[in-house]
Order: sequence, then structure tokens, then C-alpha cells
Amino acid sequence: MLSMRRATRLVLASSVVGVTACAQPPTDAECLDLVERYTGKLLRANNPELSEAEVLRLQSEARARAEDDPTLASCRERVSRSDYECAMHAPSPDEIEKCLLP
Repeated sequence: MLSMRRATRLVLASSVVGVTACAQPPTDAECLDLVERYTGKLLRANNPELSEAEVLRLQSEARARAEDDPTLASCRERVSRSDYECAMHAPSPDEIEKCLLP
């Protein structure tokens, strides 16, 4: 039997998925935000001792490279709004990847 709290979460999650499934795909700026988020989570997971300034510098470099990468253009076709929302709320790089895998 589901607890009331878990049942409420499931209902809310299914409502969000239903609403966002028909939403617009992520914008180019949102795709770049996703690159930054993933980079930051990955850097912190692999090297927790990195300073915030170093993380920000590396995120900026990743964003600049992504802007020049032709793969970014396909982000809007490959990533749904619900995938994007999932990834932007994921707590770890592994969870971000799970959100984005087909």
C-alpha cells in the first residue's frame, strides 16, 4: 500500500508529465543551460575539491564549446520539455543522463 505522501507525489508527477509533454521543446538557451548544469554536476562529482571559481570557469568553457558544436542544433529535436525539466531537477550527473536517454 502506498503512503499518502508517496501517492501525492505520484499524482503530482503524473500531472506535471501530462502538462509538460505537450509543451514546447527547450530553447537553444535552455539547451546551453543544460550543458552548464551537467558540466557542473559532473565536475563536482568527479572532483569535490574544485573551487567554485574553477567550476564556473570550466562551465563557461563547456558552454562556449557547445555553442560551436553542431550537435547543439539537434538538442531541440532530441530533448523533450519533460526530459529537459527532469534533467534540470536531477541531483547528479547519472540522474541527468537517465533523464536524457531514450
